[in-house]
Amino acid sequence: MSKSRGAVIAVTATILLGALSRVTVRIPYMVWGYFDASFFISFVWWLIYTGSLYVAIREYMENIDSYFKVILQAVLFGGVAALVKTGIDVLTERIIVNMNSGNAVISVFVMELELLIFGSGVIVFLYYVVAKKRVLSWKKSLNVYAGIIAGDLAVYLGMIYYYLLKTDWALERYSGAVHQVGEEQAKLNLTIKFGQESTGVGMLIFVVFFITL
Repeated sequence: MSKSRGAVIAVTATILLGALSRVTVRIPYMVWGYFDASFFISFVWWLIYTGSLYVAIREYMENIDSYFKVILQAVLFGGVAALVKTGIDVLTERIIVNMNSGNAVISVFVMELELLIFGSGVIVFLYYVVAKKRVLSWKKSLNVYAGIIAGDLAVYLGMIYYYLLKTDWALERYSGAVHQVGEEQAKLNLTIKFGQESTGVGMLIFVVFFITL
């Protein structure tokens, strides 16, 4: 029963992270130096999400003698994880600035890729370090989950490629307007619009990925 409860907590927390992030900040990402509402909301979402995963893994382990104690540990774990995420976001922001691509779709891709890697890292850390579990051999039953993850990532990469092609098409199609504002500014304006559109699908894809993982 505890293992089932742990799964429910993990799935529910993942769905809420995706839905609430989409409504409030699009991508739960902390840009150092811009301590606005988006920064603090993103920090809180990661604290709650990673803390919830900690509670879920303890339920999975059937190792809860006191919920009060476990929740305190979850808050501590979530706080540390959110701080680590903030530090990684700072490094990611530097990478994006150094790329200087002028393409917001690429910037969104880099931010979401970092989100994917960090979230996966937290899940793997909890499974291997906290629960001390091991995957000793590959079972055929895991092929289904591997297929879902691979298909999920393929859809995401296809979506990014689609928006990159759409940007090139729009620049050619509306060349007159592009000439008026300048190609660099027009490209930035278009990719900001397309990048914002992509975050909805991107977050849905990551929710499926984390639940499957």
